[in-house]
Amino acid sequence: MIAFNKKAFAVRAPALEWLALGSVLLVGVLISTYFIWDERALSTTADVERMRMQALVISESINRQLDGARNALVSTRAAMLPASDCRANCRELLLQSLKSAMPGVRALMVVDRNGNIVISNDDIGDSQLDDRDYKRKIETMRSPDTLYLSDPYENTRGVFNIKLSMAILNADGSSNGAVCAILNPEYFNAVMRSALYARDMNSAITESSGRHILFVPADPAEMRHPGPVSDMLFTRHQRSHLAETVLRGAAGGEQRLVVQRTMPENGLGLDRSLVVSLSRSQAAVNRGWLGLLLAVGIAWLVFGFTTGGVLAFVQRRRRLMEALAQANADEQSAAAQKVELALSGANLGLWDWNITTDMRIVDERAAAMLGYTPQELNTGSIHWRQLTHADDLPGLDATIAAHLENNAVPFEAEHRMRHRAGHWVWLQSRGKIVERGEDGKALRMLGTRMDISARKQAEAEIAHLAFYDGLTNLPNRRLLLDRLHHAISRMERSNSYSAVLFVDLDNFKSLNDTMGHDVGDRLLQMVAFRLQDVTRDTDTVARLGGDEFVILLEDLGNDRAHATSNSANIANKIVETLSDAYLLEGHDLRSTPSIGVVVFGAEHHTVNDLLRQADMAMYEAKAAGRATFRFFDPRMQVELDSSASLESDLRMAIQRQELQLHYQPVVDTNACVAGVEALLRWKHPSRGMIGPGEFIPQAEKSGLIVELGAWVLETACLQLVHWAASEKTRHLTMAVNVSARQFRQPAFVEKVLSILERTGADPYLLKLELTESMLLTDMDDVIVKMTTLKQHGVSFALDDFGTGYSSLSYLQLLPIAQLKIDRSFVQDMLHTRHASSIVRAIVTLAHSMDLNVVAEGVENHEQWSALADIGCKAFQGYFFGRPVPVQDLRLKAPAESPAMVAANCCEPPLSLVEHDQTCINNL
Repeated sequence: MIAFNKKAFAVRAPALEWLALGSVLLVGVLISTYFIWDERALSTTADVERMRMQALVISESINRQLDGARNALVSTRAAMLPASDCRANCRELLLQSLKSAMPGVRALMVVDRNGNIVISNDDIGDSQLDDRDYKRKIETMRSPDTLYLSDPYENTRGVFNIKLSMAILNADGSSNGAVCAILNPEYFNAVMRSALYARDMNSAITESSGRHILFVPADPAEMRHPGPVSDMLFTRHQRSHLAETVLRGAAGGEQRLVVQRTMPENGLGLDRSLVVSLSRSQAAVNRGWLGLLLAVGIAWLVFGFTTGGVLAFVQRRRRLMEALAQANADEQSAAAQKVELALSGANLGLWDWNITTDMRIVDERAAAMLGYTPQELNTGSIHWRQLTHADDLPGLDATIAAHLENNAVPFEAEHRMRHRAGHWVWLQSRGKIVERGEDGKALRMLGTRMDISARKQAEAEIAHLAFYDGLTNLPNRRLLLDRLHHAISRMERSNSYSAVLFVDLDNFKSLNDTMGHDVGDRLLQMVAFRLQDVTRDTDTVARLGGDEFVILLEDLGNDRAHATSNSANIANKIVETLSDAYLLEGHDLRSTPSIGVVVFGAEHHTVNDLLRQADMAMYEAKAAGRATFRFFDPRMQVELDSSASLESDLRMAIQRQELQLHYQPVVDTNACVAGVEALLRWKHPSRGMIGPGEFIPQAEKSGLIVELGAWVLETACLQLVHWAASEKTRHLTMAVNVSARQFRQPAFVEKVLSILERTGADPYLLKLELTESMLLTDMDDVIVKMTTLKQHGVSFALDDFGTGYSSLSYLQLLPIAQLKIDRSFVQDMLHTRHASSIVRAIVTLAHSMDLNVVAEGVENHEQWSALADIGCKAFQGYFFGRPVPVQDLRLKAPAESPAMVAANCCEPPLSLVEHDQTCINNL
């Protein structure tokens, strides 16, 4: 107040009367304040000292009582030990004596580890403990020197008891029970009450966890609280780590003065610390000096109100103005700090633009983004427009102009500025007009700039990854399709021609599997490099996926023939370049391309059409021997559509029961049927009978051959079962052709055995015909499958023998029972010496290896006779019968057949007559 009035006097320079009046009032206030403050200090100090003394008395009284209880428990425990001479009567007398010597102890007792009372001198005469929580804790008492204090519990309603216990331990340290002293609540209440000298006081003993052990005056609800009581004053005492504290604060809804004293350990060995607290209402403590304050205050106010009203008003007004000014200063300082933190955290630089002079002033962060200091940029020697990229200035000026014209349009622009080191830095600038002239013209803008170079680089990389292949860095499918769309649109407008080349690497999968994916990836990278090297910069070389590349050649001229010639030249270069050796991992690798080319011009095209046509042409190149190129021919599309339609119908053929088996007889030297070969036929609902040469290749290509082969095998086995029911047909064998794709299925053997088991067919009558081409790969797998099936009775025939390239040594390794001479040798054997020699050699080889021989394609009597003369004993061909449905099959050739005439026998249809016994004997 003195400093305040001196300052007012110095600032305002009041008149002498005001100075005198102020001095008188000030002296009066100081004297009154001094006396009141002194009275308050004396009153509070007296109460505090008295409460501290009472807390000390309570602490010492309880400490002595607990020490006596500890000694009693130690004596009791010693008497309970097995080595003690004290027996039952002695122990009871000891307990009684100890209890009588200690007024604060209601009872002494001994309990076992389960809480059952062993011995007790309780006046109430309990036979068991009435504190269930205590029983559960006996087992945890493992320290022989610790004095365990229980939680308060009610023995009778409203009377709270506390137990003191010491553990009785076995030799191994485990619990064997405890000795207990039940403290007399009335004694402790009396001790606690003796310290209360005012009605507004209360006292308590609180354990270290915050739970009240004793509370005076009694508060049952407070004592029954199972956990620690929320008491901030107690918490502050604990945190202070002082033996005694004097605190003021809210407690029980009022302000209280609290003295808390932590009881000293003094060798008690308690398992928890205890705090004695005495509290008194702060209002009661303050009542004396507050009355004096009120009286003096009223007198001073009455005196000063009439004489110092004006001065008080002036002083109050000055204080308010100063406070307001300080608040404004603080607010501005805080706002400035927040702005600085925000700018620093966001890495934003500030710029201040004087629009009239076109000068910008930047702060240190804004200058550092370009490698300069603020002094270098703010002097005007380096203009901000000189540093801005020329391509970005028009857009930047347009954005600024829009903001200057309409303040509602925000100014935000991304542009490049040259760094001191010479490179360009991407910046994001934001700002707004902060000052306008009287005519509304913008005079000044304030804004920020942020370095977004990293973001721009990331966006560029993301855009690159979206349109370019990660391995070869070529345009990917997405970018290729986009450029194809643009090329098609441009061709329609310019009436010129372009071309699409579909490049596929031959046998890349084998190389990738053999050499590893790392080598395969490097090969693709080298292929990409070579493709770019032989094409123009204006052409697009893209990787479609895997080992497939697509090249878009644009602007090949306005003449289709010229464009075709240019495309062929480039395709030739690509074939030559990609066919050169690649040096990878020390290996000289070679990979040739197959290329499909489609030339397009102003006629209507779609991207998918061009890619599909180029793909079709590429497969034509592969079919032509690979390492070459082929142009798309519209007939390819027709064949493709026809093939797709045929495949679709073939998928439904089995479900619609359009497939049939025809059987061609295999006869002996007497033209009697010894067996048949099952041949698949398809009766199409609209196209009529379709030969196997037309649909079998399509089934092989699409993978349907596996399903068709299973159907053929099962149908043939069912026919064998049907024939087995008749004496005249049960001897017939069944030959079934097996495709390479079907045979290479991992579960082929299991499938065959499953069909045999399901149909019940005799496996010894089943013969599977294989071609020599099936023996060229994975010979070990072929041997295992054939050996397994042979062990179950299935035999094998090698079809079209002599036309393949397999080694004759395979005949020793494979369990083959029959060789079938190809029809080409049989038809030429009467006309060429070479064919006749081959047939004779095959028959001789078969006989020497104990193999049966069947000659296919026998069409006349001369061929039959010639074959019979060299030792062939089984024949098949049109001379004996064409493939026919089962109901038209005969056991001998028809009567009009020359073979039948030569054999001098005739046989009606198989289903109508009894079998000729002669044929059976000959078989």
